Amino acid sequence: MKHQRFKRLIQELPLLSHQQEAFVQQKLQHRSNLILDNLAAEIDKHHRCIHCENSNIRKYGKINQRQRYRCNACGKTFMCTRGTAYFYQHKADDWQAYLEKMLEGKTLRRCAEELGISLVTSFNWRHRYMKRPENTYEERLEGIVEADETYFRETNKGERGLARPPRKRGTKASTKGINKQDWVAVLVAMDRNKHEYDHILTTVNGAQIEQYLAPKITQDSILCTDGQPAYNQVCNHHHLHHVVLNQSRIKGTSFHIQNVNAYHQRIKQRFKAMHGVASKYLARYLGWFRMLEWHQYQESEKVLDFKLLQVQQHEF
Repeated sequence: MKHQRFKRLIQELPLLSHQQEAFVQQKLQHRSNLILDNLAAEIDKHHRCIHCENSNIRKYGKINQRQRYRCNACGKTFMCTRGTAYFYQHKADDWQAYLEKMLEGKTLRRCAEELGISLVTSFNWRHRYMKRPENTYEERLEGIVEADETYFRETNKGERGLARPPRKRGTKASTKGINKQDWVAVLVAMDRNKHEYDHILTTVNGAQIEQYLAPKITQDSILCTDGQPAYNQVCNHHHLHHVVLNQSRIKGTSFHIQNVNAYHQRIKQRFKAMHGVASKYLARYLGWFRMLEWHQYQESEKVLDFKLLQVQQHEF
């Protein structure tokens, strides 16, 4: 702000009403937006243009609290939110509060009520934030690795114009046992360092288990499973030590699949509290749950340490 404008502002402060003074004080106390400051600091650190990746950039003012930059090489301008989940998103003061409520596991409707936003906005924000974690995994699993598949009921929650008659949640499947029409199979693998990997399978067979699980396991790992024959292929082709468990644990050893089974239970409890999730969004919700678990194991209460927030940053 120029000196003359600032001087006029100071002279007009005594003319404010009590409500206006309270509003100004509130704005001054909350003028800093941690997410926007973090995004701007990230660009300052890497010092690269979003468009051409040239390092010859400079600050170019602010618009709606968001730092603006100009590239001297290509001549284009960009905001600090460009290339992140916050680009073209309004109500910047509510972003951090919304992420905190996601961290608490609150429902869409509860988030909307507590922040004073519409249910549509709450839905759009949640899926915008969950889109990138959908494909964010730990690079490798090592040591003792537990692997098991779990199943979720196929659901078209929220969709219109169904090709089948609608059914109530909790009704029985069309046939006994597991079939592709009524159930979605999810492969889950976890090592003892709490590193987790999951993937939705079209069918549970050796080819798909090997395709998705083999690149994630180190060569000297020990794979613990419940005896599903589909895991034999990946162990034979990649020379992994395979421990088959007829029970959940072998007494006197550290070989068990209790961690991955407990993980299955926590996912299903979370989804039950949401009255189920649509199958087409299942991968996104699995990614979100992965972030919640990561935050729990880190034992951090700071929202800026929340991995769901961290993966929304620029991909430099």
